[in-house]
Amino acid sequence: MIQIQHEQLTKFAQEHYAAFKDKIDIPHSELQEILLAKPDRLFDIATKYEKHNDKFKNKYNNFTSKKDEYDAYDLAEKLQVNVCPYCNINPTYTVITKNGKKLTRPEFDHFYDKATYPVLSLSFYNLIPSCHTCNATLKGSEKFSDTTHLNPYSESFDKVAKFHLHIKDSTFYHKVEGFNIELDTEDERAKNNIKSFELKELYKNHKDIVLDLIQKQAIYNESYMDELLTQYEGTLFKNREDLQRLVSGGYISDEEIGKRPLSKLIKDISIELGLV
Repeated sequence: MIQIQHEQLTKFAQEHYAAFKDKIDIPHSELQEILLAKPDRLFDIATKYEKHNDKFKNKYNNFTSKKDEYDAYDLAEKLQVNVCPYCNINPTYTVITKNGKKLTRPEFDHFYDKATYPVLSLSFYNLIPSCHTCNATLKGSEKFSDTTHLNPYSESFDKVAKFHLHIKDSTFYHKVEGFNIELDTEDERAKNNIKSFELKELYKNHKDIVLDLIQKQAIYNESYMDELLTQYEGTLFKNREDLQRLVSGGYISDEEIGKRPLSKLIKDISIELGLV
């Protein structure tokens, strides 16, 4: 749903390869191609190197269990994906204490499932940090591919799908029963993401957030926002975008909506209401 963005992604991918280059018994040039394949090349790589499937079986289990070597915690800590990119609902923080105790991290979904494509089980762009609900409960063993679903490493659901407010009756200002949340897209792969992760059903549980936005829109009109900017700009917040984030309760820029749960919903509805 939300694109995974980091200015050092390429560096992290190279470090990921370096951690495994002497641990899997295939030529380095081939291993590099497998582990560093970009999202749109994963299927081709899986087909090209199908002969190496047996070399990768059960390797991912080691990746998740090593204590003193590079493992899934190290990758998760580098990526700093704090909200599940598939749903933008559940936190996926990585927490490691000062003494090195590993407390929690996101699960890693294999975009191309590792049972069907063992050779991709450690490919950097096939490992999607995600919440347990999306990874295990909803996706499970469902088959994903670059032609059927959006891969968060390469594309943003945010650009092709939008939440909308559908008003049912005049009670929408004070009752969640007075409106519905719609999630619309013309993109076929985005539609598959919505269906696979049951996003329409999940977001029905967050109508209270939308009700807050409706009520805030009535309170924080443009003149009041200007007044707050005049009084507090440079002290409580540095600019109008900071104020809009404070009022809406979520990040509203395209680059930052992955920083806080429900920011995609908050951004789309806030824009529709004229709150931002």
